[in-house]
Amino acid sequence: MAILFTISRLDRDFSCTADGGARFFVGRRVTYEGRIGLYNVFAGSKLEKLRYKAADFETEYGFWASVIEPTATVEGGGLFLTLNTYDSARFTFGFGQFAAHVANGDFVKYLRAMLTLPDAPAYFPHLGVVGGRICKTDGTTPQPLEDDESTSKLMRYLNPSSDEVEDSEVIAAAKLIHWTSNSAAARATQVKQMVDTFREHVMRADRRVGLDGVSADCCCVIADILHHGRNGADRWPRIEAALRTSRPLAELLEIGLPRWKERLDGLKSAIAARPQLASKTWSRAAGDFR
Repeated sequence: MAILFTISRLDRDFSCTADGGARFFVGRRVTYEGRIGLYNVFAGSKLEKLRYKAADFETEYGFWASVIEPTATVEGGGLFLTLNTYDSARFTFGFGQFAAHVANGDFVKYLRAMLTLPDAPAYFPHLGVVGGRICKTDGTTPQPLEDDESTSKLMRYLNPSSDEVEDSEVIAAAKLIHWTSNSAAARATQVKQMVDTFREHVMRADRRVGLDGVSADCCCVIADILHHGRNGADRWPRIEAALRTSRPLAELLEIGLPRWKERLDGLKSAIAARPQLASKTWSRAAGDFR
């Protein structure tokens, strides 16, 4: 049976209950570059502090559990429940801030996987994966919400507009927050997607600029550049040039300055706090760190 979510609002803050249970925080109404949406990680936020820790997932993912952790700290504050619906992506979620605007991107893959979990009908009774696509399934014929070219229908389903915070936007966010908070399998799905995403980033960079023998700390920064999307077409020559210097990590951590200084400072600190990242290097032959 589908869970009933009930919204409440106090000033700019939205909360929900699930089937009349304990009230939980969803997000605060914010504005950004003319758009309006929700955000839930700020000073004084009442969001449950459900934090990603590499040590909790080393048994399954080994060294990769640490590889994704620096980006987790700067992207979603390390929190599984981080939400943002105010920017051009329309809906991002999780410690990796998976973004709904990219066709076949990390959010799409993550939601597809979530919809295969046994408790998916309780949260999204009108969605399913049909023919490998996220579809509305409440009619006689499944209606795809995403394809190889666009996620526009999926974005509208999750967040109808950037003009105001709609009830459906709050409910979609509440469903993912409650599900992730209450299900270890939902959290594991998020971790798996982040590891898969970062493995793809590293392999892509290896094909483009060559990472064979490059230390994992440098690979972390390169993967973060690709995950964040900073520096556009300029990123590849900058990455390649940095790898040729005697101080590649420091040079890589300057790509994106001055605009992204806060993020880069946080990334630098997170990598420095994990010296094990300098202990392994990428092996092209193995397709892994050795």
